[in-house]
Amino acid sequence: MDRATFPMTIGQLSVHRDVERLPAERLWEGNLQPLVWDIQQECTVEDVWRALGALAERHESLRTNYLFEADGAPRQFLGARDAAEVLERVDRGVADISQLPELLAGKHQEALDIYHGIPWRAFVITSDGTPAKVLFVVHHIAADGAAALILQDDFHALLAGRTLEPPAGQPIAMAEDQQGAGAFRLRAAERYWRRTLEAAPRVPEAAVPTTEMLGAALHTGIPLELAHAGAEKLDVSMASIVLAAYYDALRTVLGRNALLLMAISANRFDPSMAGVVTSLTQWAPMLLDFDGTESFPDLAAKVHGKALNAFKNSICDPDAVVAIREEYFEKTDPPVDKGFNTNVILAPPGFAPAVPQQPRTVDFATPARATGPGFYFIVTGLDRIDATVRCNRPDVDQPKLAAILATFHTTLLEVAGLPAMG
Repeated sequence: MDRATFPMTIGQLSVHRDVERLPAERLWEGNLQPLVWDIQQECTVEDVWRALGALAERHESLRTNYLFEADGAPRQFLGARDAAEVLERVDRGVADISQLPELLAGKHQEALDIYHGIPWRAFVITSDGTPAKVLFVVHHIAADGAAALILQDDFHALLAGRTLEPPAGQPIAMAEDQQGAGAFRLRAAERYWRRTLEAAPRVPEAAVPTTEMLGAALHTGIPLELAHAGAEKLDVSMASIVLAAYYDALRTVLGRNALLLMAISANRFDPSMAGVVTSLTQWAPMLLDFDGTESFPDLAAKVHGKALNAFKNSICDPDAVVAIREEYFEKTDPPVDKGFNTNVILAPPGFAPAVPQQPRTVDFATPARATGPGFYFIVTGLDRIDATVRCNRPDVDQPKLAAILATFHTTLLEVAGLPAMG
């Protein structure tokens, strides 16, 4: 049966363009990290399935498929009409809690069919036959990190039988707005991208490409709430503190003031977009170039202003971004340095429990993922701050990577008002 199709949102198309570059054996990398939700009440397995079906009926993206028209136009359509059809077609099962570690690895690394199938899979995890958890694996095109939190909250509400207000918005309506009244914002974002890359530093002539991928995991041991308190004293967000500390560590170790940073933007600043379950994240480029004479509080304030401007222009047509990247990263002579990417995922102030400081640790290992940015710095935190890095830049070897992490850690200690531990 023919079904009505609609434009993709900018976020959906951005994810899809990334997926297109993945080799067939690594299509699973398009999946969001697995979600594990605790079951907080007495219920049956069927109760859990009913809640998951209702969740998919509530949020269009959990039953949306994608296609490209003959002229290449990217489109989306509702591949399943209601909860019953979703539950009939979705990959699902029941497993004992002893099987959870195996399922976490195995089911995450199985590709999801976003063209003809349901873009998520789920397992009810039982303990002594009673539902204890839900393992939920969803494709990134259907949900980003912020959307995952919305899904978790809505799942618990539906399982408890609570009545929810209608969703704040849906991807199809968002896509139609982006193609219509919101098109001027896309043009402004394209101009911002071009201006930023035009001014960005070029690749040194001596640089030799490398295929070796370095990986590191930093456990700072710094309680997140103390870091939030330090950021509040400086009158900037903790995300801006991380960006400033990241930039300062890079310029200190590499000896270069002008650096191009690419930060993930959640693109949920507008209330009409904040509660939509879909993928909205895109890269926001920012050129940072400060001489190092400023104090860290001054640097954090300057980076905060730069970041706000970058995030204001972060919703950009991904095909335009591909063309701009190709122009400056490949065709310009010498090409623009692709820079340093980052993603900051921290619990908000007041969320994290009070926990003690722990000693810093760093572990080096080859990362599981071999694709993506040349330097990718991911900072996370629910109670303490952690960071992981993937790097294959020719100008960053393991000693330099260790120095970058050490400098970053020292700055965060100062912000949090903590001493170094052994």
